[in-house]
Amino acid sequence: MDTDLNILYMNEVLKNKVGRDATGEKCFEVYKDDNIQCPFCPVKAEFSIGESKTIESDGAFGGKIVKIKHKAIELRGKKYILEIFEDITDAITDDLTGCYNRRKLKDDLKEELERAERYNKNLSVLMVDIDWFKEYNDFHGHQKGDKLLMRLVRTLSYNIRFTDKLYRFGGEEFVVLLPETGEKEAKEVAEKLCEKVEKKKFEGAEKSQPNNIISVSIGVASYPENGSSSVEVIHAADSALYDAKASGKNIVKVAKK
Repeated sequence: MDTDLNILYMNEVLKNKVGRDATGEKCFEVYKDDNIQCPFCPVKAEFSIGESKTIESDGAFGGKIVKIKHKAIELRGKKYILEIFEDITDAITDDLTGCYNRRKLKDDLKEELERAERYNKNLSVLMVDIDWFKEYNDFHGHQKGDKLLMRLVRTLSYNIRFTDKLYRFGGEEFVVLLPETGEKEAKEVAEKLCEKVEKKKFEGAEKSQPNNIISVSIGVASYPENGSSSVEVIHAADSALYDAKASGKNIVKVAKK
């Protein structure tokens, strides 16, 4: 495309993804619903011939998560922008539950911490663990255990903001990333999630769980109170989760300063 964002050429693969030949249209008219130039567009900033800038878009092409690489090139003395799209949906989502994976968490948390530091904003993390999940798995089998994980993800996803993100950290542990959220508000979100899960009817819980329900324990950590790096914040949330498990489960604990 040219530097005014007009598409000059599309290959056949991109035409098939878009559903038409969009040559002559603005790039954002092709993969954005509101037809407004993306606020994070790297083409707004000048970059020299040969320089590359990469962004991710969560909604392009039917909800796919797409990595878009922009490279400034020169043809016959004129400057153009080469856009290369890569579908990375499978690379950053958990195969079973469909929520983001640990790899995506690492990238997002680093980015959000940098943003929080730059603009003097709050940031909080919830570490969520299913109580007595091993007992459920051992009693009902792994197939029902997988279904429980999927239903839990839906419950958590429906009860967080659109701007918040949910990740599978490993096994029955999940992380919720809460941008621009302080410790007090994060604790309130965590308590709400505990309550929503406790009230949800999960098949077989009364047969296998010590408290006859599916419940979660949650550890809360915040920036800058509990650390300035990804490792420090996650460690603080994990320690708070350990305290919650040790305090009887189905409870929220805030990381110690």
